[in-house]
Amino acid sequence: MSSDTSTGRYLATSTVVQPLIHRWYAVPYFAAPHTGALNLAKRQLPALRGYLASPHAHEAALKNPTMFGAPFVNSREGGVAAIEELVETTLKEGRPRLQLAEEIDAMRAILKENANGGSLASLYAQLPPSLHGISELVYDTANNPSLRFFEPLLYRTAALQPEAQTISLLPRHDPNQPFIYGSPVLSHGRAELKVPFSAPELGELFAGHRRRVDVEALIELFELAGGQQEIFRGLFTDREPKPYDHAEPGQVRVRYFGHASVLMEYEGFTVMTDPTLGYDDDGWDHFTFADLPEKIDVVVVSHGHSDHFSLETLLQLRDRIGTIVVPLTGGGTLPDFNLRVFLESFGFRNVVELGEVQSLDLGPAKITALPFLGEHGDLDIRAKMVPLVRIGGRGFLFATDTSPMDPSIYELVGREIGTVDALFIGLECVGAPMSWLYGPLLDTPISRNDDLARGLKGSFADPADKVAQQVGARTVFVYALGMEPWLKHLSGCWYDPAAEQIQQSELLTELCGKRGVSSELLYITAERSWPAGSDEVVPTRTR
Repeated sequence: MSSDTSTGRYLATSTVVQPLIHRWYAVPYFAAPHTGALNLAKRQLPALRGYLASPHAHEAALKNPTMFGAPFVNSREGGVAAIEELVETTLKEGRPRLQLAEEIDAMRAILKENANGGSLASLYAQLPPSLHGISELVYDTANNPSLRFFEPLLYRTAALQPEAQTISLLPRHDPNQPFIYGSPVLSHGRAELKVPFSAPELGELFAGHRRRVDVEALIELFELAGGQQEIFRGLFTDREPKPYDHAEPGQVRVRYFGHASVLMEYEGFTVMTDPTLGYDDDGWDHFTFADLPEKIDVVVVSHGHSDHFSLETLLQLRDRIGTIVVPLTGGGTLPDFNLRVFLESFGFRNVVELGEVQSLDLGPAKITALPFLGEHGDLDIRAKMVPLVRIGGRGFLFATDTSPMDPSIYELVGREIGTVDALFIGLECVGAPMSWLYGPLLDTPISRNDDLARGLKGSFADPADKVAQQVGARTVFVYALGMEPWLKHLSGCWYDPAAEQIQQSELLTELCGKRGVSSELLYITAERSWPAGSDEVVPTRTR
């Protein structure tokens, strides 16, 4: 399709692009077939039915701002009728996933009753239809039986549900959008593209961020009709995008785009961590899609949580990314889904996995995957890493949501990686209960006390300061707290100055200051530069 025409227009950088499945925002655990099936059956449909049983209770709860991230359904102006229609549609169109969820639980029950340490071979005959050919029956070393999934094959089954996928487009950010884990995204004033996330046609649309595209040809391509055509046309502008502002020669520039999204550039080569970007015209002055280069050479994804692994952002950048680096997955369990297979199934190319303490050289950058403790509810999840990025002779360590429960790891790591110029670390020291994310995947419910004890927590100030010392960090940045206002619907949280996370950030500044090291909380936007340094790795001193 010819798109670079004199009559073409640009896709406005205020346009919000949200991938949905069964009308729920497509966070990774909703989009993957097996975890999405369990979430549909055990989280989403029960939430909708709970609303229908007592809509006034949900509406009353959500009038309290502190209940924003709680499990209450916000139907917006659609009310009961919209939710009733969604339940009816989901029960019919979601049958492949609902069947998979039923049969996963059925096979778990069979294993619990029959797998007593003997051979599992005879139980393959009892595999339900949707599990045939995509699963293996296994024991762990304590003789606990479970299912393991052959994920590349799983994405070839009906449970992928591409027909239930939608790209939903808004003219600009909606500050009142409900929390995505608690409420569906109903269609009001949106253009809806009924295409799967893997559709190559999306590349034609998102090319409009940087060059003119033929809007009428896109309307025909996406088969838009009636009022949808006018909404879609309103997403485009004649205003040319601003040219990319390159870093100064000889400088390593770091730009903070919000939350855990950091763009590093050296001599035109760019590396970005955990892209979860906001949009123009959302009421805040920050870096957005409009501030990205034509090509991002490397994207590094630290782990599969929705505030770090944003399908919304990645789909818009799919044709602009050179290489995506993801952590190596343990293999086929429900909570530890394979990030590489996930991305490849949605049309991404050149996805590279890194195992623990494994490195990859890409141009002038070197990416090293370091161990990641904490924030995963003590589940055996391997698809996570603390990325170390060395570029232009400078080193940046992104400890994201890690909780250094065993500080000896960083004693060993520090000896190997040497000092770093900056440590980026999250201080989400409160965290949500483990079941907030992983509840639908568990074989049996967890007790309230254990749920809280195994919460999705990051670091406190004191252990964060110890990590900074162990890796010889010359600067410390606190980030990834979910504070950015445009991410509220995604993170479900916001903080006042008295919040524990903010107090811990202030304490970390004091602790670092006593050692002559600067520390600051990154918020909204920031830019820092370092002169290019030596590629020599200087070992940290150990006791």
